[in-house]
Amino acid sequence: MKIGEDASLLVSNAGTIFEEKNKVRKVNTYTMQSRQFNRPNPYVNQKIMSASPEQLIVYIYDAAITACRRQDRIKVTQAVNLLINSLDFEHKEIAGTFYRTYSALLNLIGKGRFGEVEASINEIRSTWISAMKLG
Repeated sequence: MKIGEDASLLVSNAGTIFEEKNKVRKVNTYTMQSRQFNRPNPYVNQKIMSASPEQLIVYIYDAAITACRRQDRIKVTQAVNLLINSLDFEHKEIAGTFYRTYSALLNLIGKGRFGEVEASINEIRSTWISAMKLG
């Protein structure tokens, strides 16, 4: 599963916020011992590899939001590119709309407008969770 592997790499390197049982908690993606050797936390890897495709998208949104807060242009660009790569163009109208939205976000990232990107991704994330009945 390519998206899962990419998401695992992105999330394990960036740190992220996961929503579980209506409680948001920051997940440190490295244990003290694995931080020393710069290895991802196996708990996070397992969580990502066992997630549904819909939940993986939420994790990518979370990583993008975290990267925006840190003003990490590289990580937020990677997250948005993952979202673009996850689009299913068999559903042209919906995929096209998301593609245009994500492209606009990449433009804002290039201009360093992280607050606007974060607000947009938060709104998309909330809508996605409602639509996929993940919350």
